[in-house]
Amino acid sequence: MSVSTKKAPHFLFSSFPAWGHVRSFCNLAARIVKDDDKAYVTLALTPTLINRAKDEVEVEFKGKEPESVIRRVRIVSLIQSDSQNPLELFESHAKAFPAAYADLLQGKSITCKMTNTEFDAAPPINIVVLDTIAQPLFQITRAVSGKSIPIVGWITGHVSSSVRYNGLERLGGLGDLGAKIDAEAARRGVSAKEIGDSLWNTGSGEVVKVPGLTDMYDWEYFPQKLPFEVTLSDFLRLSYAGIKDSDAAFVTSAYAFEPESMEALKSWFEEWNKDVYIIGPLLPSGYGIERNFLENSLAEHGPNSVMLISFGTFYWPVVQEYIEEVIEVLIEQKFPFILCYASPFAQLSDNLIERAEASGFGLVSKWAPQQFILNHPATGWFVSHCGHNSVMESLGSGMPIIAWPFHADQPMGAAHIEADLNVGIELVEVRTGEKGMKPLKRHGRQAKGSREAVGTEFRQVIEDCRGEKGKVWRKNAQSMKAKLAKVWLDGGDSKEDFKAFLTKYGF
Repeated sequence: MSVSTKKAPHFLFSSFPAWGHVRSFCNLAARIVKDDDKAYVTLALTPTLINRAKDEVEVEFKGKEPESVIRRVRIVSLIQSDSQNPLELFESHAKAFPAAYADLLQGKSITCKMTNTEFDAAPPINIVVLDTIAQPLFQITRAVSGKSIPIVGWITGHVSSSVRYNGLERLGGLGDLGAKIDAEAARRGVSAKEIGDSLWNTGSGEVVKVPGLTDMYDWEYFPQKLPFEVTLSDFLRLSYAGIKDSDAAFVTSAYAFEPESMEALKSWFEEWNKDVYIIGPLLPSGYGIERNFLENSLAEHGPNSVMLISFGTFYWPVVQEYIEEVIEVLIEQKFPFILCYASPFAQLSDNLIERAEASGFGLVSKWAPQQFILNHPATGWFVSHCGHNSVMESLGSGMPIIAWPFHADQPMGAAHIEADLNVGIELVEVRTGEKGMKPLKRHGRQAKGSREAVGTEFRQVIEDCRGEKGKVWRKNAQSMKAKLAKVWLDGGDSKEDFKAFLTKYGF
């Protein structure tokens, strides 16, 4: 297609209100408008995500872009609400979406309901990118614009988890789990809700084989008792339908991280006659400025001496004494650490926080600039829940990972980190719950269920970090960093895949 016949893209992105599903698109949005002076990107998000999305985009701009570029990323909330409940927020967001989308299709101006910021009229939307679990938005989009506007599914998380949770059965996937649940409910004469996760969360000891991922027992997908009730099948039903309803898909993982799983995903999408574009990792290229603790640790303890502990914005250990034991061991071993407890379920006593900080080895914070910390020369280790964004940020920084997974795609990420990539280790003794207490397929170990065992294991992990195993983990993580650094350079895999997408759709 000649330059003169190319369309100027105007992307509309929307998502379920989960920061992990939005963050990487913020980086992509900034890159789109930097690379194309006619492109627009509108992000329709819930109120809880507006400010964080703005901050993330600004980080990518690095204060170097003119207003003519910055104004072409428009971040809006379609609703006004002070609710923190993601299900309530998404329901309200979905109700407001049809009218807003219809206006954007006509190139009309749009106003953020939370900030009252009005964005001027812009070229009409001509490409829609939707988080696959935001499946109701797929239906709304089709009802308003039919097939005239392509919908690209936004697939976050480890690709091995997408293959397992939504993929073809021949690839180790669950297939159309929603249809199976409905059929079983009809057979029993009960509701689908009553079936819940029972069809696949059986803990029977079945060995699950997903390409590119070490073999795992089915119970390994549930390593923790959670402090909240969730039926994962409800989300898997949505994401399966979202993928089915999309015209193509963006994947935010990277070939370098999980090549065999990527090939399995492509095989699945080829069978469904859908294009898939691997465009990850989408890592921010700028970092925060808070540095006193890290600078002091670097001066006193040297490079790679600090351990960051963070379980993201949602997850937290249900057994409080396990995280307390880890802190006590770090203080005992004189190992500097930063503990971030952003989760609403986090509980830390004032006494423990005071003890950690009084020791001179700990900094405890409700929030911490994760990317900045991971890229600081003082930081050497990351205790993580292994959500996909955190794993990409860690390996993108060359940082070995000490895995403490909870749910969703995290168990697969943790297993891959330890068994397939050898860029870290997964903790075993911190596992909880009926299924979490069972043995792991790859080495047969299982949790003893005691604080003492957690302490013993973590002391060994610290010894390994300081020894030969730690050197190997860091060497492998640094090798992965080098590979990931290339994917968005000219000729890199992810940049070429995104260019192929733009060409396919005439942009």
